[in-house]
Amino acid sequence: MRSSGSARGDLLLLGGIVLVLVLATFLPPDTSLAEMKRGGVVRACVPVSYPPLVTGDPSRPGIEVELLQAVAEEIGVRLSLNRITAMGRDFNPRNWRITRAQCQIIAGGVVASPSTRTYLETTSSYLSTGWALLAPVGFETLEGATVGFYSGTSGLDRIALSRYLRERGVRPVTVSTVGELVSGLRDGSFDAAVSEALLVRQLAGDYGWTAHWLPEELGRYPLALGLWKGDLTLKRAVESVLATMRTSGELAAVLRRYELAPIAALSH
Repeated sequence: MRSSGSARGDLLLLGGIVLVLVLATFLPPDTSLAEMKRGGVVRACVPVSYPPLVTGDPSRPGIEVELLQAVAEEIGVRLSLNRITAMGRDFNPRNWRITRAQCQIIAGGVVASPSTRTYLETTSSYLSTGWALLAPVGFETLEGATVGFYSGTSGLDRIALSRYLRERGVRPVTVSTVGELVSGLRDGSFDAAVSEALLVRQLAGDYGWTAHWLPEELGRYPLALGLWKGDLTLKRAVESVLATMRTSGELAAVLRRYELAPIAALSH
């Protein structure tokens, strides 16, 4: 037979659950989607430039800009882009200093990580980034190679990468533009190149080179769209659009437009 103390504890627990459920009914309803429809516009914060996610080219505005355009069209509102200079410098949204007043959706480098989710809602991921190797066909080994390095604006871990390259006797040559990276590969100044994976995949597709992930311990980051905490009706609407794009093949078509070459694990 259960003691009276145990029974009393069960009653207190049950009472606590009931109280939480009752209090939940007094919470204000989530009106994020309704407010967006009423305003007729979805405002999105994006970097000034973060190819191929955000490009600034009206004919090919970027993968995530095209996703935002599809979301806006499906919801029936106009898309307004707010270009934030601090975005893209690292993967911590808190450092971007953006607010609800500026945008309802954040795109162009949002990582769907546990730390990000303490601050933002995130959609399901559709791409990953990290450090990657760009190499001409026939490249054999990193050992002792001369490698062009372009950091871009990503916030990837450069210290871990430097240690990894140093352990293999790699001679890194830092360049300040994508053009310098491409020129060095084309004229043979570099045996290979290292940069952020999305850029590497795009260049590999453009020039017929190969793209390879560097080891996962250097960091692998799932990318997603970000929304503010509590905006669940808007998140469901965005997720629904992305799910439809996946099923219909439209998402794959968007990725093909940006010529992202396949990327494989490094085998040497």
